[in-house]
Amino acid sequence: MGNNYVEIVEEQESFDFPIGDSVFQLRRLASAKYKEIQKKYTTTKKDRQGRPYIDVDEDAVNEDLLDYLIIGWGTIKSPTSGQDIECTYDNKQKLPGTVKQKIIEACDTERVTVQEKNADSSPS
Repeated sequence: MGNNYVEIVEEQESFDFPIGDSVFQLRRLASAKYKEIQKKYTTTKKDRQGRPYIDVDEDAVNEDLLDYLIIGWGTIKSPTSGQDIECTYDNKQKLPGTVKQKIIEACDTERVTVQEKNADSSPS
């Protein structure tokens, strides 16, 4: 049996996440980063009676969130040409909704096992 503990989220950590024959290089989501992205798309507006309310552009939040979480990928194909697709902001938005959901869930987990970790920085 392995260790079963919660890990903090560190900016430099990343991990590989396979879906079918494709592999996504992802990073975990710290709550501070989520708040930073959300704040960027949050405004205060007024209703018809002049009362203020908070408006969040959730679509824009989700687009930037996905862009942040996906560092890179391998074997993502065009359905029409069969060619590999480059990992860009626009192409990340074209992923199927179920794939986006799996990615967000994978990045918001309590830990990433040692076997899944991709060491971006080695100890000195």
